[in-house]
Amino acid sequence: MTKLSENRYTLTVKGNVKMLTMMDSFSTTGTYVLGHYGQNTIKPELQEYIIEEEEVKLTEYYDPNTFQLIEYVNKLAYIYNRQHLCVNSSGEIKGLLNMPEIKAKWDKLKKELMQTNPIAAFEVIRHKDRELSNPVELLENLSNTHFMHLFLYAYEANADGVEYHQQNLSRDRMGIGFLIPVNQTFTSERTEDGYTIFAEATLDEKGKLDTNMISKVTGQQQFDIKHYTKASFKHNQEGVLMAAEMQVFEQLNNDYKSDLYLHLENI
Repeated sequence: MTKLSENRYTLTVKGNVKMLTMMDSFSTTGTYVLGHYGQNTIKPELQEYIIEEEEVKLTEYYDPNTFQLIEYVNKLAYIYNRQHLCVNSSGEIKGLLNMPEIKAKWDKLKKELMQTNPIAAFEVIRHKDRELSNPVELLENLSNTHFMHLFLYAYEANADGVEYHQQNLSRDRMGIGFLIPVNQTFTSERTEDGYTIFAEATLDEKGKLDTNMISKVTGQQQFDIKHYTKASFKHNQEGVLMAAEMQVFEQLNNDYKSDLYLHLENI
């Protein structure tokens, strides 16, 4: 397997979140290495990448519970800190080639969790075991991480000056786990250094939402659902992603809101 290119990125995530009585603002920074290995030998229509998450730090928070929560999430996410992925031309993850490595990390972490607090860890372990045994759910979750969401969002967009419109389903960024029907618009602009892709997405009022599932998870019965995404993706002349910015606002109702800002920089 020959590495065609390697790029290092820093990702800054800033968020304002309201969930019932909890309100908080936070900021994290992470460092990532993305290696591109070209066509998969068995399925040449897929491109192979290895993404390595080197470090994620919580740099700002106001609620002490946020620190504990993100530290716990990062501990669980450690098993995915190296991913060998296959991506199709539409920017969909279609394969995870280092599953044995990930399962070995999970087995080790699972033993640590059981030794620390087996009662509290039971539900977390059950959920993660189910995720690892369900390839479709696992690949969807990997696609929804902040880095991959940015990297894949405009993966198939062309710098041809044409405005493209499409309907899509986007996983919510609040972590609830429901799909949001959106109308997306993509435009492009040539620059001296390469090109930039611009994207916007709004809630598709005619699309279907699984409100029963949302109610089951959140306990909410009344909804005023909103979604808005605005993003830009700067590429060099060779098509390498050099920088990306994304703002995402989501709302279930006045008690559940999330406002996220993502900034990715090639370093």
